[in-house]
This record gives sequence, C-alpha cells and structure tokens, in this order.
Amino acid sequence: MSNFAKPENALKRAEELIAVGQKQEALQTLHNLITSKRYPACQKTLERIMFKYVELCVEMRGGRFAKDGLIQYRIVCQQVNVNTLEEVIKHFMHLFTEKAEQARTQAQALEEALDVDNLEADKRPEDLMLSYVSGEGMATKPEPTGTHPIQPGQRG
Repeated sequence: MSNFAKPENALKRAEELIAVGQKQEALQTLHNLITSKRYPACQKTLERIMFKYVELCVEMRGGRFAKDGLIQYRIVCQQVNVNTLEEVIKHFMHLFTEKAEQARTQAQALEEALDVDNLEADKRPEDLMLSYVSGEGMATKPEPTGTHPIQPGQRG
C-alpha cells in the first residue's frame, strides 16, 4: 500500500498503471487513497479521482469496490459539498447504464446468431426417438461396405 503526499500523485500513478494494462492495481491504488481518511477535505481533485475510480469499478465489475468508495466519499463530502457526490453518482449511473445496454445488445446479437427457436422447430427429441424405434431412422443409416477391422499382426 503506497501512501501519496498528494491525491494528484495517486491519480497519476493509477493512470500510469492503466496505460500498461494493470487496471486491478490502479483500482486498488485509488481504493486505498479513498478509504484512507488521510484527505478529509472535499477537493476538486478528489472528485476527479472518484470519476476515474468509478470508471474502473464499472469496467472491472467491482461492485464491492464501488460501494466502499462511494460510501467513503459520501462521508468525506457530506458536510462540505454534496453536489460533488451527486455528480459522481450520476457519472456512475451513466457508466453503469451504458455497460448494461452494451451487454444487452451483445446478448441479443448472440441469441440471433444462434437462433435457438429454429433448431428446436425441426424435430423434437420425442419424434426423433420414435422414428428410430419404428425403423424410419435406420433406413437412412449407410450400410457397411466390405471393410473389416484390421486384425493384430496384419498390415493395412
């Protein structure tokens, strides 16, 4: 756990970690800063940090991190400036809604690609079993030709 002299340094470090693909470490860095009670004043920098934090939480599906961070941010900003908390929550809801819509469209695209209804419409399992029991399915089975398995010691 790194302690930063200024919150701006933690934000800069998180952005560096994101740039090299270490998003989980960036999220943990920002989480440590937000939950550290070391920065009691509700600053504009802390709001920017919360925006980045919320973006990472939505992207990484870190619901627990988002909850903890928002609760801590509420405690810090509740007495001083509630408007910043409102802005952060609106940003969180916007990102979350976008991510949910994106997932919904992907699921619909996959469902359309699979087209499950048409697969089941051809034959039901009961009809398929009945056709094999009655002998209808056996007529389409290819007859074996004059091939026999290779016996041990023989060459093909």
